[in-house]
Amino acid sequence: MSELKIIPLGGLGEIGMNCMVLEYADEILIVDCGLLFSDLDHFGVEFVIPDFTYLKERKNQVKGYIMTHGHEDHIGALPFALKAGIKAPIFASPFTGLLIRQRLKEYGLENQVDLRIFKMGDRIEFNQFKITPVSVNHSIVDSAALLIDTPLGRVIHTGDFKIDPTPFFGQGIDLNTFSRAGDEGVLLLLSDSTNVERHDHSMSESIIYQKFEQLFAAAEGLTIVSMFASNVGRMGQIFDLAHRLNKKIALAGRTMEQNVRLGSEAGFLKNVESQLISLDDLDHYPRNNVIVLSTGSQGEHRSALIRVAMGEHSQIQLQPGDLVLMSSKFIPGNEKAIGRMINHLFKQGAEVLYEAVHDIHVSGHATRPELKEMLTRVRPKFFIPIHGEYRHLVHHSILAKETGIPSENVLIAVNGDVIQITPDTCRIIEHREELRVLVEGREGNDISKLVLRERRQMGEKGLVFSLLVRNTESRRIIAGPEIIFKGLANENQEGWLMGEAKKLVKKAISDYDHSLDAREPQIDLQETIRIELRRFFNHNLRKKPIVLPIILDL
Repeated sequence: MSELKIIPLGGLGEIGMNCMVLEYADEILIVDCGLLFSDLDHFGVEFVIPDFTYLKERKNQVKGYIMTHGHEDHIGALPFALKAGIKAPIFASPFTGLLIRQRLKEYGLENQVDLRIFKMGDRIEFNQFKITPVSVNHSIVDSAALLIDTPLGRVIHTGDFKIDPTPFFGQGIDLNTFSRAGDEGVLLLLSDSTNVERHDHSMSESIIYQKFEQLFAAAEGLTIVSMFASNVGRMGQIFDLAHRLNKKIALAGRTMEQNVRLGSEAGFLKNVESQLISLDDLDHYPRNNVIVLSTGSQGEHRSALIRVAMGEHSQIQLQPGDLVLMSSKFIPGNEKAIGRMINHLFKQGAEVLYEAVHDIHVSGHATRPELKEMLTRVRPKFFIPIHGEYRHLVHHSILAKETGIPSENVLIAVNGDVIQITPDTCRIIEHREELRVLVEGREGNDISKLVLRERRQMGEKGLVFSLLVRNTESRRIIAGPEIIFKGLANENQEGWLMGEAKKLVKKAISDYDHSLDAREPQIDLQETIRIELRRFFNHNLRKKPIVLPIILDL
């Protein structure tokens, strides 16, 4: 009997970039294929994707991508996997399929994929795997957990989930299916860990409806709701309330416009055209009768809300009495950018409400009581916490032991671990070096660690150019040196540093000319200049800038 291998390529030890490989015999399935938005964007790194080397080496064994839902950290790396030659059918729920199709269209791949739409409860069959998607609640509609039947037993992958008895859209979580699976026997549970540190049951989306109703009805000026554009359930609440309160809705941000269109196409948003107005027409309506749905909840550079906050939006100018509702979670790493944006929104005269001061957002992830309920319903033999930073995985593993799972059957794994599952064991047999790929620009060009290190050095330590012109025949320097600093010294120091740097280069040129006159082996002038200037700036500024000596031969 073969063993089942599980290899997380992302999502274990971090929030985002979720991607998990399941391998049995000659068959591989990929559950989710997401990206991680980068905190290195100031160095040109737009986002991070999994290293697909393991899959590229076995691309003929890959039989399908199974997507749990449509968030970017679960579907965003699909174009790069497909471009890497890992081509297989993509299985997704209806709304997730629309988002995937749109994502692939941006990369010119929409006509090159086999996208297959499933309904909850469908049976998706491969040679070694039989998969049944199960409805769960999350902050995006059409989210699924996966019941994965293998020759060794049943594996359950929860995807991102919460237990919400009153969701605004879609089916509630199908808890009975998880209970039946527990009665029948579950070999392994892989469960979302994101909110394990929270001890209170997560709030229902119905709470947000009530809060929005109060705030919209009392509005004295323009209301801006900033949220994730993928949260169609929350959009639906806003459109429903706007209809009841006789208010109009305007959309700010390309992604918001796109996802309202997709939500309408999927049948979740009804009669939106009668409620929508253009941003150009804001002044044609009473200010307190308009709600603007905006992107930019994470303080993203040049997003709609950041331009409003900075007073740079061509169509939206805030006034005293306006209200900005930040109806989304602050993603770890974005706190500073969001804080700066909120400060600027206040400076524009608006009142700003956000999760820390007002209940205008509920998480889409299960908290500790909900995670415990999942564990007690499923009662797995083995348990591996997924989707979380390392501390989340540790806390979730402790919770699993508290529900009665033996310590030896609870495994904490991280990206790159190769996990071997048999009917009697669950253990890490190998660790593949975790190599994530840093992506530059929408075309997905890789940034190597060397390039990133050089960019970091330029940003932190500065850049020095030394320009010379040399006669090709005589090999003599005929012009220069010209010294240029970037990001190195302040104006008070620059003059003296420039003069001394030129003296050093002229000394190097003199030594070089002497070697020509004496017919000695020529010194490497470029390398000599690089070393001397780097040593000079390190001595005087305690910095080692990148030095680029350039000699033009004419």
